[in-house]
Amino acid sequence: MSLPSIQERALAVLGNRQWTSNWTLDGRSVYGEIMELATLKIWLCQQAVTPEEYEALQVPTGFIKSGLGKAEHDAAFFRRAPGATENGQLATMVVDGRTFAQVAIPGEMEPGFSEVLVLAVDKHHSVMFAAGRTIEILDCGDGMAYVPQVSDVVGLPGMTRQNERVLPDGWSINKVTLKHDLYLEIPNPARVSFFFSGHSFQGPVKIDLD
Repeated sequence: MSLPSIQERALAVLGNRQWTSNWTLDGRSVYGEIMELATLKIWLCQQAVTPEEYEALQVPTGFIKSGLGKAEHDAAFFRRAPGATENGQLATMVVDGRTFAQVAIPGEMEPGFSEVLVLAVDKHHSVMFAAGRTIEILDCGDGMAYVPQVSDVVGLPGMTRQNERVLPDGWSINKVTLKHDLYLEIPNPARVSFFFSGHSFQGPVKIDLD
């Protein structure tokens, strides 16, 4: 008998499989997002897009393309909308034939960093990393772990895969090979670090690898 696919394993654990707009299930693919300027609300296309498709996307008045990046998790689920008091389906809208879900609102940026942008993000994100993978874990010197979110980000000012990733003093990266599927519930607000190399990490979480 064949083993369940990564998608099926994620659907069984991460969240309500009936809330289709809350899921990103196209694996380590490229996803695009748009931002509503008046509210700073981030809307994510829950299906993979190509850079060419994203470039050609016609966004509504009052919106901008706010980023395109390769997901580093194998599957993800948004438990609820930003500001919501209970879990539920996300609001969606169709833009140029693609469905976008309202997933996040960026918050205040932390001062004191020149190598990385660190900010609080209002989102309720659960992620899965599949067994057998080797992933990077960011240590910010606070005793907690920050897991990879995206890489190869484009569309954010100053970020390009051509830039070297520079860690602030006291920060470090460790590589971990997963023996089992890793399921994590990112806290709200999430603390997200965007490096100018196009990598980002989110947390804080505690990880039990036994």
